[in-house]
Amino acid sequence: MKLLERLQECLAKRYWNGKLQLKPRKQLAYPSNESRPEFIPVTAPYLCAPAPYDNAGFWDFPIRAGWKVHRVDRQCHSGKCPPGTCIADGVKSRYGLQVPAVSKADARDSAEVAEKIGFLQAWLFFGALTEVCSLCGLEFDVKDVLVGDVVNTAWLNGLPMRWFNAAKRRGLAGSKDLKHRINSIARQVQLIITRADEFEDEHAYTFSECQVLCSIHILLRILLLAVLCHSSEWFIDPKETAFSIGDVSSDRACEGEGRMAELMFNQLLAKGWCKSEFNGLGNAMMFFNFFIERPKVGLNHGDCTETRCMASQTSEDDYQTVHVGESCNCDFISVDQDELLVSLSRQHIPKIIVTHDCRLSVVEDEAYPYVAISHVWADGLGNPHENALPRCQLQRLRNFILALSSALRLSRGRPIAMWMDTLCIPVYPQHREYRKLAIRLLAPTYRDATAVLVLDRQFSCVNSQGMSDLEIGIRIISGGWVKRLWTLQEAALTMQSKDGPGKIHFQMADGPILWDRSNRTFRHVVSKHEHTRRRSPKPNALVSTVQEIKESLLFELWIEVSIGSRLPSVKDLQPAGWETQFQRLAYAVQNRATSKVEDEAICLASLAGIDVSTILDVSSVLDVTPMLSERTAEQRMQRLYLALREIPSAVIFLRNPALATPDYIPTPLMITAPFRWAPRSLLLHQTEIMNIHAADAQRRFSDVDYRMNGMCMPDGLHIEHAGFLFHGSSEIPSSCSFEDMDSKEVYRLTRHDVSVIFQGQLALIFETSVISTAVIVSVEKYDEDELRVTMLGHGSVSRGEQREGEVLLRGVLKAYNQRWCLT
Repeated sequence: MKLLERLQECLAKRYWNGKLQLKPRKQLAYPSNESRPEFIPVTAPYLCAPAPYDNAGFWDFPIRAGWKVHRVDRQCHSGKCPPGTCIADGVKSRYGLQVPAVSKADARDSAEVAEKIGFLQAWLFFGALTEVCSLCGLEFDVKDVLVGDVVNTAWLNGLPMRWFNAAKRRGLAGSKDLKHRINSIARQVQLIITRADEFEDEHAYTFSECQVLCSIHILLRILLLAVLCHSSEWFIDPKETAFSIGDVSSDRACEGEGRMAELMFNQLLAKGWCKSEFNGLGNAMMFFNFFIERPKVGLNHGDCTETRCMASQTSEDDYQTVHVGESCNCDFISVDQDELLVSLSRQHIPKIIVTHDCRLSVVEDEAYPYVAISHVWADGLGNPHENALPRCQLQRLRNFILALSSALRLSRGRPIAMWMDTLCIPVYPQHREYRKLAIRLLAPTYRDATAVLVLDRQFSCVNSQGMSDLEIGIRIISGGWVKRLWTLQEAALTMQSKDGPGKIHFQMADGPILWDRSNRTFRHVVSKHEHTRRRSPKPNALVSTVQEIKESLLFELWIEVSIGSRLPSVKDLQPAGWETQFQRLAYAVQNRATSKVEDEAICLASLAGIDVSTILDVSSVLDVTPMLSERTAEQRMQRLYLALREIPSAVIFLRNPALATPDYIPTPLMITAPFRWAPRSLLLHQTEIMNIHAADAQRRFSDVDYRMNGMCMPDGLHIEHAGFLFHGSSEIPSSCSFEDMDSKEVYRLTRHDVSVIFQGQLALIFETSVISTAVIVSVEKYDEDELRVTMLGHGSVSRGEQREGEVLLRGVLKAYNQRWCLT
């Protein structure tokens, strides 16, 4: 009878009003990838040993420890604003960021900075950790994170899901009350460690104290991820949710981050980082860099600048192809030259099959699948003398390709082929024309490849499956591969293929990983535990998805932006909006270098979609002197500028030293007319990019409708700018006054380059109006419509009066639409 009653009770629970009630199966909205850690493990000294957390409650611990808290989180008008900020009626106002954030309860007892940091570690790190573990029902022992006198955050990785699963066992998964309690702790932690001043830390902390503050910041992100774990929906609508989980790094710098960046610079250099790698990293990324062990690859960064790494520069004269092992001395195996040349003569991409015994054969079948190899020549996989590699390297490459082919199921029973510049681009001087053919085929070579495999010794010797996406991203972005000019071309041509995850794979020690551009993540292609995460379409643009917020907390948006800027597609380099293709190309090649100056124009032309044959028609430089090589490079760049045609007129302000950084070395201008206005290279210094951007912005946002871009034509660069034409022959010293003969207004010119006195028929070209930066030019020819001029130098113009004993120069102002031709 009892069994029957129990059955009826179960049926009653499932049926209501005669209809079957199916309990919906909830799917976790939080995208979990348990095979990867969230953060790079960091360490910090254990400073709270004199007064550790007492496990008697988070909220009143400060009172028990003898501290007074001046920053207390409060609910604002909606209860949804971030801690310390209230956004009411569209106006952001900050509150609760008093300085100091905490002080000793007894006003007579002044606290040292180290004592304060020790208290914050006890309360905000160990206290918050203990409290949330207790709320969720997860056991926590201080020894989980404390090894001796060092705190290690490795245990925090995976903690959000461990908390969730523990709460699930207690029936609290998705509980609004639990979610609110965790979020309240996170908000209080965030409020305390938020820097009150946007530009300055509260104290000049020591390195150890900064480590403690940054470890608390990592725990804060773990706490917010834990709140996300309890989300039942894929979307978080700001109008409906009672919780605010924003990007904690957005306009809310963590206390100690700025000081950490100051202290860490020299330490990172000592650990083998290049100063150019810090450009654009940000304080948080520099902190993580400190805890990444880089492989010892013997690179010398002594000649590097803040914007360019020169450690991978090579010379053909002393280049050595390396073996896999230092003691290896195996034979070189070369590609059959006849097979290679026949394939190229038919306009076919030569594909190489490497057999098990390392014999090489060229495949001409255009539909045959192949993997394109992209590598750094400085790593020793090049060969300037013959199309050959050591047997050991060929075996290694074959193993890489077989593993990738097997994981992606590329071969379909056939041996997979490969393309590699070392083997497939002829190098013998007598095969110069075939070399040109191979270079012309570079675009379809990478575009049509089944997959592209990147080899870089700086990350090919580290295991990736135990790394966070952040660490993988930092290693790739800091590697030698992203600093070379040719690899930009290879990546961009690969990216231009179709939509989808892409096909760029990076060879790590434990196999290749794919940069999945559509899902913005790294995926280990041979792992059985990783799955491609799918993105659901958002109902409207105002809502944020759980996935997006998680990416923000894990710095994955930084990875996406950084990789996107360093690995643009060909489409990204096309002119768009206000930017010309000249500007797009200049931005893309920032922080890159090439050992062959004559290759730059070829690479840029390919990226710009320009027929490279027009560039290659300039005589080859396989067997000429360095002087002739530079002349060839200049002639090729001239052809590139002519092909681009539209050049921002701001380029003439390229060498304005007003925004110069300490390591600024000006990019040389060309020495032959009519290109003496043009930079010899687009591998510009960051200062020069800033100058172009600033000059362009000054004109764009002016009240006057300036013509922004000039036209590069065979006789020079044609632009329209306001200016000043000096009357008769003049001499301009380091500074002088000049008067407009029509308005009688007097202005003062201060030259930026004072080593030479300019004289002759001179003029000024203004950046915008008279009061702005100016280019000093010599007038070659003058007619009613256009002034034909040569650039001499730069200066700045201000209002002023003639000084005693100074000659007053006179002339006439030229309107904003005055036409100039720079030669």
